[in-house]
Amino acid sequence: MENIKELRNNLETFRRKGVIDNRSYTVMLNNLKGLEAGLESVEKTSSVYKESSERLLKEKILLAQEKDALSIQVAKLSREKLELESRISVLQKTRPALSPTNLVSTFKTSLEEMDRGLKKAPSGTKYSVSSMNVTLKTNLALEGEELRFQMPKADDIISPENLSIIEFSVKALPQKPDIASYGEVPDLAGLSKEVAEGKLLEAGFKPGDILEKDSSAPEGAVIAQIPSGGSLAEPGAAVDLIISRISSLKVPNLLGLELESAKQVLDKFGLKLGGVREQPSDTKPGIILAQSLKPGSEAEVDAKIFLMVSTEMKKEETEGVLSDRLKRPQITPLKVPAETPTKVSTEAPAKVSPAPKTEVKRVPRVTGMPFEKAAEILKKEGVNIGKVSEIVSRISPGTVLNQSPRAGSIANPRIPVDLSVSKERPDPNLRVSSVTRRISR
Repeated sequence: MENIKELRNNLETFRRKGVIDNRSYTVMLNNLKGLEAGLESVEKTSSVYKESSERLLKEKILLAQEKDALSIQVAKLSREKLELESRISVLQKTRPALSPTNLVSTFKTSLEEMDRGLKKAPSGTKYSVSSMNVTLKTNLALEGEELRFQMPKADDIISPENLSIIEFSVKALPQKPDIASYGEVPDLAGLSKEVAEGKLLEAGFKPGDILEKDSSAPEGAVIAQIPSGGSLAEPGAAVDLIISRISSLKVPNLLGLELESAKQVLDKFGLKLGGVREQPSDTKPGIILAQSLKPGSEAEVDAKIFLMVSTEMKKEETEGVLSDRLKRPQITPLKVPAETPTKVSTEAPAKVSPAPKTEVKRVPRVTGMPFEKAAEILKKEGVNIGKVSEIVSRISPGTVLNQSPRAGSIANPRIPVDLSVSKERPDPNLRVSSVTRRISR
């Protein structure tokens, strides 16, 4: 409309200036008026369309909201429909129904079967099931005038609140045993397993379970029984035996024994000989010098023990010992001057009093002893300790394996006793600088 107003002003200006005549001015003015009327009509129509469009948009929004609400309601109704169909399916199922008589009879039969099963058990002890407490969840139904117990199936989906809880007890009436036919169970304590089984068979019973238990009694001896000796039991009843089992024992002292004697001792004590290692020694060959398990210590049955046995020293070793002794200070013998001829005297010889007797000491045996104890014994006997060599061995570390001079030889304060002592195998990652040490005298 602003543009038409501007055109009208421009026509008026042109008329005044004589650019257009009055007739043309009138025609153009009428055209402008028609155009203005047409524009007003168009604006009115556009306004009407705009109002209609806004109204339709609002209605569309309302319809979308109503659609969402309806979708939610439809989903809810669908779920309710599924639940109702599930409930209808559960209600339409046929379930087994038991009468009160059949229900109690079923549990009575189960009680009797469990009791018979216990009596068939091989154990000597007899057990029985005397009562059964039942808590049953079931659906109660009334058929005519009789109450029925409906049992849900495995695939039933029933809320626990819809089931009834029935509690009752089934008890067996006690029966008096026929004691006149019972026999007395023999007392088997202290007997071996074989002898005890023979006694049971003779008395009309049979061996039951054999159990083992650690005990100080001789291995394999009966230390307990069920039923106990002197009690009454049914003929042919099983009697359980508890047998002594020795799981550990004290290691015997084998030092100084010959190898064969040591083997007999090991067999008697239930130990096994793991191996024998020979060690040159001035002791009689075949004598036990050391053992891997300490005497008096605890060991398991059939444990292995390793022994060190003396062997005769080789000539080279003997010469080495002699040469080592020659290096030590020796006793210088007294020089007796040569006799000169003398006149034979006719006088009676003078009485010479005998020299006082001196006690001869012997080198004590210290092989197989701990080094500290051996040193104490040698010191007590007045014998000095010389060179102490360490030898890698399985024997307990610090045990004397060999001695020189040998045991029983005459002790000389000027000649010390050399000892060979066992030691553990060194770690290969560690450097050992020396295997020999000197003990000051």
